[in-house]
Amino acid sequence: MRLKKYSSTSLTLISLIPVLLLGACEQSEKTLQLPDLTQEEHTYIERLVVLERAKAIALNDREKGSAVLDSLSQAWGDSVESETAAIAPAEPIRSRAVHDLLKRIIAAEHDSLMLAPTIERLSVPLPDPQVKVPEKPAAE
Repeated sequence: MRLKKYSSTSLTLISLIPVLLLGACEQSEKTLQLPDLTQEEHTYIERLVVLERAKAIALNDREKGSAVLDSLSQAWGDSVESETAAIAPAEPIRSRAVHDLLKRIIAAEHDSLMLAPTIERLSVPLPDPQVKVPEKPAAE
């Protein structure tokens, strides 16, 4: 199994995901969908989702997962960690809204992350989970 310095960058970014998701627990003012994102926000979410997919592969098949994480690190370069942090939304309300969308995307990915963690999944477009509107009780 080949682990190089490249894995540390991916692993550092992977370890940020739970922290970022915890910070997004409050309800945001506006519920975002993918079309509402800026290009930077889309890139930010896409990188985190790709890392979640790569992590699922690594948990399922250690050898393939290590190769995938190494490949991502090489493709993205050594500065990906600082670049990703730099494009993260800074304004608190917008940040909560973006991270709420990230939580919904990860939830929508749950089945494929758990049941079908394949290399092909890395390039699948992001799902755009619809917001569930609570149903009003029927008038009696």
